[in-house]
Amino acid sequence: MIESQIIRIGMEGILRDLACVGRVETYEPGCLDVLLDAPPDILIITFDEWRVLAESTEGTHTRLPHLLVLGDEPYEWSGELFAALPVDGFLSLQKLSAQSAGESLLRTVTGQMPMPPALARRLLTANKVRISGSAVRSVSLTSRESEALSLLADGLSNKQIARKLGISIHGAKRLVGSILLKLGAPNRTGAVVTAQKAGLV
Repeated sequence: MIESQIIRIGMEGILRDLACVGRVETYEPGCLDVLLDAPPDILIITFDEWRVLAESTEGTHTRLPHLLVLGDEPYEWSGELFAALPVDGFLSLQKLSAQSAGESLLRTVTGQMPMPPALARRLLTANKVRISGSAVRSVSLTSRESEALSLLADGLSNKQIARKLGISIHGAKRLVGSILLKLGAPNRTGAVVTAQKAGLV
């Protein structure tokens, strides 16, 4: 689901040449009924379509396919936005190749989250907040976030957290992202260590 004809045609050509891809279909932006009725294994969209899709499918995220977002524009976006929107991976448009596309597709379907190093660095450094132990104790977690934090501390993956809480994997990712932001932690391990020090788990 890529609005730019040039990018869409280029992406289609790359995908059709990959041995790991069985079928390539294109969707017009805004054709959510077709998309939700018979979702593909992976939907590739650009950042603009990602935001529109997320807003227009609020409450139906459990029916969305794996989402792989294509582009290089989001560096000014906040970490909260990334945590709020459903996503399974990112693919750099500037460094797009058959190899990078194939690796990203395979990583996405196996539950990993492919991401260009520059974007990962941006998210980890720009949104890092140092919070003291006393400040962490005053952080207000929702009951769902507290449950997810407990499961996170037990070493469960997003998929396992989703299963335990009876929610979608996208929902689990949003919960974990929200916990990381509230605790000012750059990653899952940091969140658990910070929460343990503050007596939250």
